[in-house]
Amino acid sequence: MQITPNVLMNTLLANIQGQEQRLNSLQQEVATGQAFQVPSDNPSAVTNTMALNDTLSQVQSYQGSATAANNLLNETNGVLQNIIHLTQSASSLATQASNSTLNSGDLTAIQQTVKTDLTSLTQLLNTQYQGTYIFGGTNNTAPPLQASSTTATWNPGASGNQNLTFQVGSNQKVTANITGWELTSTPNGPGTVTPAPSTAPTNAFLTLYQDLQTFEQNLTPGTGGLNVSAVQSSAHALRQDLSTMTTLQSVTGARLQRVANSNTQLHSLTLNLKQSIAQYSSANMASVTVQLAQEEQAYQAALQSGSQILPLSLLNFIKP
Repeated sequence: MQITPNVLMNTLLANIQGQEQRLNSLQQEVATGQAFQVPSDNPSAVTNTMALNDTLSQVQSYQGSATAANNLLNETNGVLQNIIHLTQSASSLATQASNSTLNSGDLTAIQQTVKTDLTSLTQLLNTQYQGTYIFGGTNNTAPPLQASSTTATWNPGASGNQNLTFQVGSNQKVTANITGWELTSTPNGPGTVTPAPSTAPTNAFLTLYQDLQTFEQNLTPGTGGLNVSAVQSSAHALRQDLSTMTTLQSVTGARLQRVANSNTQLHSLTLNLKQSIAQYSSANMASVTVQLAQEEQAYQAALQSGSQILPLSLLNFIKP
């Protein structure tokens, strides 16, 4: 085969163009930090990266759910703490009121305090978080406690599904609320047992409100004076309510711990996924920088050698 100047020139240009493409690719890796710019650069890495990104997106969605559950439970825990303080105070007042040595003025003052407590308890039990009632179960758009000066009722919520659950994994859910039914024979609320029990369970929050309401009524003296026995009965009921509220706070704490564990696992999984994605998609900057310098040197050398290898033609000797 005859090696003509055209063959040399075409070969040189092809080599230079190939080096230019490699230079451009390396320069883009340095500029973007990505190991590939288009799928054809590395189809296998692109496929793995896309799959990992899909998984990461799902895990981050679970993290959002876990965060929402954590926020709701923290709000619930704070309200429960206030309810416990109020119940402790009411229990102490009931014990104090059962002392027959108190005069009518003392009893009136206690009764006024209990009335204020009833108003506060109504507000606590009807606490809203982000537009929904935290103790309302799944039917949380209406106040769970409906109370008047003499009666009180509790909105039962959606029958058979009182717990608000959040998906924090492909096969994992967490409960993020307290309904007041947890310690009864039907922990998910009335209507969850078939056949229904002969005596419907009473909501713990409603029981507390009714006991406090009864205590306030018992503080009104009758014709024979204060019914000390009735006040003592109220004191006993409120002590039981205090124990129940403390137990409910423990249940909330356990659910908070479960959410925290889920958050820890999801955070660790997120970090691992991001590291895996980086291994497939991120450029090794130290290696790429060295390769770029080498390609630049080779490119300059090709240009210089090409200018010397290409033979002179007749045109170089034609003078105008």
